[in-house]
Formats: sequence, structure tokens, C-alpha cells
Amino acid sequence: MLRKFFYKLLSLFQLESPFAFWRSGYLQKTGWVESFKLKQPVDANIQPIPWYTYPALEYIKQLDFSNKQVFEYGSGNSTIFWSKIAKKVISIENNPEWYEKVVSRVDRNTEIKLVVNDTLYIQEILNHGNFDIIVVDGSCRLECAQAAITRLNPGGMIILDNSDWHVKTAKLLRESNLIQVDMTGIGPINAYAWTTSFFIHRDFKLQPKGINQPEHGVGALKQYAKE
Repeated sequence: MLRKFFYKLLSLFQLESPFAFWRSGYLQKTGWVESFKLKQPVDANIQPIPWYTYPALEYIKQLDFSNKQVFEYGSGNSTIFWSKIAKKVISIENNPEWYEKVVSRVDRNTEIKLVVNDTLYIQEILNHGNFDIIVVDGSCRLECAQAAITRLNPGGMIILDNSDWHVKTAKLLRESNLIQVDMTGIGPINAYAWTTSFFIHRDFKLQPKGINQPEHGVGALKQYAKE
């Protein structure tokens, strides 16, 4: 009787969907609850993940980066995450204190460089060859994106986090003949939504890890249509 009354109240105030969302465990399964508690981007198993939106993370987790090279403007849990799935990672950081926290946590396939000068920070990518994945998630994003375009391998992509805040940077990348795909939603730690965008080269060649793409996401109803 009490349960029926409770659900009647939910229906009256149109709260059935939010309650179902909470009951499904989505926030637990994505790791949002743990990330909110710890104030750092982690998954449900307390493993480091990038501070991107969950839709962006779901897409990344489907792809095979085992033979790909990654360059990252801005280091952190994302650097640790990329180091476990990519062939090689180069990440640059301009905050000495943050650099010290991250540098000892990465795998051997990863190089983190401390570059505090803005001009040198922006131009660091020019000291290397081309990359399959370039992440723009640190300082001077517009200028970094300009440099990134010149070092993107055919078939690769540039990831711009907080693209809804950095609209000039998004416009620059979009107008550089890259295909813009916006992944808007919630992500670790924050109680608000934002956008992580992929700017994909028109000869995109990244392959899925599994047989199916898309795979069932976190909290999805796992079923297949009769086709």
C-alpha cells in the first residue's frame, strides 16, 4: 500500500523518470558517485578516466587505439587512461605542482613534459611528428588547436573538451575541413552538463575493438532487435 502511494506521488509530480534514472544505478555504474566523492575523474572501479562527458567516453571506449599515437595538451587522469590504451602518449603540462602529481603515475609508453612558457607550450607539438589523436584540454586552446591541425595524421581526430565554452576554437577546427561531432551530457565530478567534441579527419580509420559498434553503453537495456 505504501509503495503504491509512493509511486502515485511520483506520478503526480512527474518524477517517475528521474527516480527510475537513479534506481537504474546509472550514476553508480558510470562512476559519477565516486568521482563526486573523490573530486577526481574516476570510473566505478576508482580507475582514472578523462574528464570528458560520459557520451564521449562511451565512444572512445569502443575504439582500438593499440597502434595509435596520442598528443595531449593538459595532463591528468586522462594521461593515465590514454597510456593504458594507446601505443604512445606525449602529454604537456604547464603547472609544476600538477606535473609532479601526474608524472610518477604513467606507464613507460608515456612522456609528460613540463612547459610553463605559453609560446613553447603551444609550439611543443611542432617538435614531434604527426599524431593519430590530439587532445586539446589545457591552456591556450585556440592557439593549441591551430598547431594541432598541422600535426594530425590522415584518418585521426582532435578532441576538444568544453567545446561549448571554447566556441572560437570549435569554429576553427570545424572550418579546417574536419567533421565535428558533439558529445553533450554529464561527466565525472560535475553536476552540470557540458560538451566534448570530436573533430574527425575525413579519412577516419579508427576501428572498433569489438564486433559491434555501437556497443551497449553503461546502464543500457542489453537487447538486440530482430533485423
